[in-house]
Amino acid sequence: MTASHDGDGDDARDVTRTTIEVSRDVWRQVRSDAVADGQNVSRKLEEVLEDYYDLD
Repeated sequence: MTASHDGDGDDARDVTRTTIEVSRDVWRQVRSDAVADGQNVSRKLEEVLEDYYDLD
């Protein structure tokens, strides 16, 4: 399921919310990296995807 909103809150960027399934090992690594960087997991995963797709 995905849902989009127009950034009415504090975050002025367009955001799409989605549910994905990942292996437990991937989840643990992303969560660990997020904690180490002081980020939430969603933001860390977004950063990983931006790096992978070479987006800013």
